[in-house]
Amino acid sequence: MPMRAARARSVSPCLIRAARRASAGCARSGADLAMPSPPSFSKPGSPAPRSTFPIGVSERFIIQGAPAAWRKPASRHRSIRVAETLLPNLKHMPSWAQHNDQGDREMKRGTRAFLCAGVAALAISAGARAQQAPDAGSPTAAPADSADMLAEIVVTAQKRTERLIDVPQSVSAVSAEALQQAHADRLDDFFTRVPSAALVETQAGQARLILRGINTGGVGATVATYVDETPYGSATSLANGAILTPDLDPSDLERVEVLRGPQGTLYGANSLGGLIKYVTVAPSTDAVHAAAELSTEDVAHGDTGWSGRASVNVPLADTLAVRASGFYRRDPGFIDDQHEKDINDGRTYGGRVSALFKPTEALSLRASVVLQNLESNGTNQVDVDPLTLKPVLGDYMQARVVAQPSDMQYRVYNLTGSYDFGPVQLLSSTSYSSLYQNALEDASGLYGDVLTGAFGVPLGASQVQQVQQRRLTEEVRLASTDTGWLEWTVGGFYTRERNAINQIIDGVDGASGARIADFSGLALANLASRYEEYAGFASGTVHLNDQFDLTFGGRYSHNEQDAVQISSGPLAGDSDYTAHSSDGVFTYSVAPSFKPNEDTTIYVRVAKGYRPGGPNVLPPGAPDAVPHQFGADTTTNYEIGVKSELLNRKLSLELTGFYIDWDNIQLFSSVDDYGVNINGGTARSQGIEASVTMRPLTGLTVSLNGAFVDATLTSDAPPLVGGLKGDRLPYTARFSSTLAVEYQRPLSETVDGIAGFSWRYTGDRLSAFDTSYGQRHLSAYSQVDAHAGVTFDGYRIDAFVRNLTDSRGILDVGAAGSALDGNVTAAIVRPRSFGATLGYRF
Repeated sequence: MPMRAARARSVSPCLIRAARRASAGCARSGADLAMPSPPSFSKPGSPAPRSTFPIGVSERFIIQGAPAAWRKPASRHRSIRVAETLLPNLKHMPSWAQHNDQGDREMKRGTRAFLCAGVAALAISAGARAQQAPDAGSPTAAPADSADMLAEIVVTAQKRTERLIDVPQSVSAVSAEALQQAHADRLDDFFTRVPSAALVETQAGQARLILRGINTGGVGATVATYVDETPYGSATSLANGAILTPDLDPSDLERVEVLRGPQGTLYGANSLGGLIKYVTVAPSTDAVHAAAELSTEDVAHGDTGWSGRASVNVPLADTLAVRASGFYRRDPGFIDDQHEKDINDGRTYGGRVSALFKPTEALSLRASVVLQNLESNGTNQVDVDPLTLKPVLGDYMQARVVAQPSDMQYRVYNLTGSYDFGPVQLLSSTSYSSLYQNALEDASGLYGDVLTGAFGVPLGASQVQQVQQRRLTEEVRLASTDTGWLEWTVGGFYTRERNAINQIIDGVDGASGARIADFSGLALANLASRYEEYAGFASGTVHLNDQFDLTFGGRYSHNEQDAVQISSGPLAGDSDYTAHSSDGVFTYSVAPSFKPNEDTTIYVRVAKGYRPGGPNVLPPGAPDAVPHQFGADTTTNYEIGVKSELLNRKLSLELTGFYIDWDNIQLFSSVDDYGVNINGGTARSQGIEASVTMRPLTGLTVSLNGAFVDATLTSDAPPLVGGLKGDRLPYTARFSSTLAVEYQRPLSETVDGIAGFSWRYTGDRLSAFDTSYGQRHLSAYSQVDAHAGVTFDGYRIDAFVRNLTDSRGILDVGAAGSALDGNVTAAIVRPRSFGATLGYRF
């Protein structure tokens, strides 16, 4: 029966910080925090059970669960009242504490002042401000303490476990539950739900990510990718890293974190615009968990696909657990050519295996393997008029001389170990990763007429594109674990890459696409490169007082690169050239923050990111005007933001204003008839990002997010690039937003009903810089997704629809010669599809 509230007394904020550290420590070690449940969690007449709080739970989770009778006004020093009977548990975590009414009033005044300061033009949001997933297979899922409250979001954006609301920068966390609700299979199902995020994709596995408009179409990535502790993909501009963003299957993930703005201090290279981080579910020693799911999907104007997923967690001992998952997906096609229908179908399959060994409370070892194959039989492109962008053959039709299959292989191997020495914790992460692409492209639009005129027979052209990225990485970090006035991290980073690009152009029959032996090997080119980087970094947070913190950090990175290019054939000529480059960059971040109460953070952040330079492979007699090396380009981000949770955590708000200077932009151009990477031009991106998530009724969650991004060149690009001062940066919408509504309610004692929909709006954009046609205008489009189903006894049955209105949005426009007969290609979004899912977990 309900207990009488105990007498309360004050606990200083340093104990609250101790609670966060205790919670984070349990998250690192895989432990749970156990303590008596408050009476409000028990049904009337039932005994008070003993509760186990999943890892990652912060003191706010406990505070919000406190019975109202325990709450008293906070002191002017923001002390928090705690029931005296629970004070012994403070050695683990502070218990049920006070609601800070005075802080709420201060937060409201601060929020109004911030809004009035000029950042009030928000396009509100939140498809990606999803709550932590109540995943039975995930021991780290942190459910809310009430059906009427939003769940606590815990992230590792600053390489330590902490509440999202406490992180002084822009971070979106897409939870496992949000991925499930979106029936996410690939990047484009969830990435564009994040404020100021854009994706440019021409074929499965060939996509470019954009955050805050930082994109000019270069060959080096501007958004970095991490899988847990592993940087994945190439750091160089010599291995097609920008357009080969890993498209990992999002099943069996704890969450996906998207960090917006430069992340050069903690994450290093290629995080000019931000970072995407896949956080996988760690093995757990608590119990056996398993899950399985089958889905089918029928695409309008196309065929039918299906998928299967399964995962299992098995404790082998008190100190050892293994988790394994696997997936197979047959992707339906919807593009036709003159020979076949649904030519862009494909399949994706693979799995993950992870083992956690914790022989002592201080020592933890986790080994993991990620394997994925992604096979696509064609592109998502149709042929359009180069000026009007209207289809010339049909809404879902392209004309090709040769088929364009692409096979991708992703491999990630990691061993992470940590040891807690008491006042400090040492972490080591060793990774080996690889990415392989084997693709065939139709180059007839570029070379067909030339070959036909030269040899007097109707010819087309095919181009073999083979890319190999292999990367070894080691990172060592030493971090403080105490709860004093300074929290710090220092570390060292090393990476070595071996990359290769192999291209072969063959002449083929102009009608059938059949290979003709006499015209094979018209051009062969191989570019092999080596990239080696050393870096040292440090970051810290100074707790100036109970309300003010200062987070800061710096990183120096130095890389050495070598490249060898060998070519042959009548179109390429014979060559064997070498090149070398050396480059060093210092990046930093500074973020003062103010917390008027435990549920609000107001911060300012200045941060720098970079993309490494590299060598240009040139013949010995190249003119002096042709650069032998191109330098790093950098972004400097100025940001002000506010995050707040209101109404007893029924409402979550985030508002950010940013301004980014982009200097020394890397561009691919021609200098004295040599195709090289150069540095030229400057740009700036400025805008507002906002998100709102609310729980107005029990079981109902409404999320809204949006962004305004104004990204333009601030100086002319080189003439052969085509961009002029004032031109908008490619493929960035000025306005974008996402609305998501999810509802769950009991239909009976054992059956719950679930339903939801989302609406994504992508505003008008401009295509890549183009000296032939200029930037083309791409119209705005919207996508509506919906689902409805039931859950009972561990089962989940859900029907869904994607792109309900069958919207036709253009994602990418090709350059001159990308299609036959003077047309160009246009990649389009997937048309309307209907599907159903059956899942089970225990």
